Amino acid sequence: MREFVLYARKAVTSSDFPLNDLPGKGGRMDLVARCVCNALWLSHDLRRDACIHIVACGSPNPPKVITFYGSLLRGVSPDERSIASWIKKASKGKNPGIRVRHRQSFQELISELAADGRFFYVLHEKGKDIEDVNLKEDAVFILGDHLGLPVKEESFVTRFPHEKISLGTTAYLASQCITIINYILDRRK
Repeated sequence: MREFVLYARKAVTSSDFPLNDLPGKGGRMDLVARCVCNALWLSHDLRRDACIHIVACGSPNPPKVITFYGSLLRGVSPDERSIASWIKKASKGKNPGIRVRHRQSFQELISELAADGRFFYVLHEKGKDIEDVNLKEDAVFILGDHLGLPVKEESFVTRFPHEKISLGTTAYLASQCITIINYILDRRK
């Protein structure tokens, strides 16, 4: 399975955020929704072999991990408002393709994935160019939001099999990075 982990420093951890102000009072849930969309949706279909874990670290009760599974997702449309709405509903167990784990940290998630033998690729501006990397099957791609991955969390990943990779010299939005990675992996299949 292709997996993404997004460390979202500002993503709210309450289900009480306004759908009409996702970038503001919604705690950058617009960014989260775009990343979910780009990780899982194709034209007229879902990536059934992919999932994305959002580590929400915003107020009021961080951390929280929200996972979207492409193979199980039902009834969610690929737009920011719909995805954000389903994040709100997921706290009540309303979609089998979305799992919410309250009080699970980034390090706990990484440890869980490492215990399953996963290999990690950390997106980093000083990483090895992705074009020069023979990407492993069933890898986990870790990226930060607009504020980046905290040094402490990046350092934690180095305890496990990993490699730092870069998409080149241009800085992209997190959601664009996910699209580029999916494109590269699709082309290499």
